[in-house]
Amino acid sequence: MKIIIDKKTAEGIHHSLKASLKTKLEKEGFEFKSYFDKSVGQFTLRSYEFDKGFNFNILTGDIASFFELEFKEDQNNYLRFLFVKSGELVHKVSPTIRYRITDNYSCMVAAKGKQKQYFALPIQKDVEILFLQIETKSFSIDLKSDFFQFPSEIGNVLKNEKMDSHFIYHSNYTLTMSDTINEILNTKKQGIVKRFFLESKALELLWLQAEQYNLETKQGYNPKELRKYDIGILRKAKDYIHENLNQKLTLAIIAQEVGTNETKLKTGFKKLFGKTFTEIVQTERMNKAKALLEEGHLSVKEVTNSCGYQSASMFSVQFKKRFGLSPNRYLQSQ
Repeated sequence: MKIIIDKKTAEGIHHSLKASLKTKLEKEGFEFKSYFDKSVGQFTLRSYEFDKGFNFNILTGDIASFFELEFKEDQNNYLRFLFVKSGELVHKVSPTIRYRITDNYSCMVAAKGKQKQYFALPIQKDVEILFLQIETKSFSIDLKSDFFQFPSEIGNVLKNEKMDSHFIYHSNYTLTMSDTINEILNTKKQGIVKRFFLESKALELLWLQAEQYNLETKQGYNPKELRKYDIGILRKAKDYIHENLNQKLTLAIIAQEVGTNETKLKTGFKKLFGKTFTEIVQTERMNKAKALLEEGHLSVKEVTNSCGYQSASMFSVQFKKRFGLSPNRYLQSQ
């Protein structure tokens, strides 16, 4: 099913949905909520209309029937930001430009001229998609301010200058953006406080995405930047360490096992767990050693081998440093 969006304000989007899909629409202040019929799916679209041509939309739930949003353009530029926490959508800018974005991906797009844009949503469960839209003629923010030093490509779109080609950028979004998205989705704030909070966070996402684009345009993809996608990899790496404490453990070995690179692991461990790789391995080995000694089934030598230490003296030094007793004394105290 195709839903044509003529008016691209938050209210216009919801009235188009109501006309096409018979959604139940609620409005409270700056917030609009549309609830979809079960034949389409059990999901909700929440939208927030801010000043200066800026609106923010959140789609969550299960989609049971394919549908497509067609945005009719006018003489103004429209800059759109998409953040897919979970789920997928297909975005079409022209008959020849079509791409899919899925979990932990974001994109920034502006179509030249009056080119229509299409957002197709296939059947899927547990969708969480955030959509920011700027109508550039009304978005009157001083682009010369220190905070909004946008890259020229984005600045030209926002200044509503004529575009010679489409502007499209997409990438894995960063962990910083993931944290901001979670703050938005989980906020318990109400009333005017909620409005100020959401607008500030929406602008924060806008800026973070523009900053990421600027850095990657100048420096290329930064493997040291921790992204939402990397969290699962890092947790998998930590689980591998925990399950293989009796083996030789290096960044190279673990990177190969979990499908990433050493730089990402080295940077990610510190950012996500607050410890270096060496500290994580040592902590895991000491905790395992303590647990084995408390069970009392193994000798100190057997515990040393089970925890991956080649030197009994080194094991003893590290254990005493951490727990205040030598392994032998600790075993005797149990």
